Amino acid sequence: MGLREVYDQTLKLDHLIAEYDHMNRDLFIETLQEMLDEREALLKELTEHFSDSDRELGHQIEGINQRIDQGLQAIKQEIANDMNAFRHRKRTVNRYRNPYSGPTKDGMFLDKRE
Repeated sequence: MGLREVYDQTLKLDHLIAEYDHMNRDLFIETLQEMLDEREALLKELTEHFSDSDRELGHQIEGINQRIDQGLQAIKQEIANDMNAFRHRKRTVNRYRNPYSGPTKDGMFLDKRE
């Protein structure tokens, strides 16, 4: 019975990742973490004695896990891209606000003393 619960939880995770909306990223991450914790607890309760039907169910879980991993990698890449874009915007705004703080492009020296 325990492997069936792991299978059901894995399907819920797959559905959650398929329905990912980047506008509600914080809520998604919280829900994902809770579901992963629940599945981890179920996996720890499993025994090592499996029937043939349990093995087939295990192979199905492996296939679903591969889809979950691909979805999580795509989400991770999206988050990394957003962070890089934010850093770039931050640098651009800082250069606009204070254009003489860094080295100049033409090698000119600007004396800041008055």
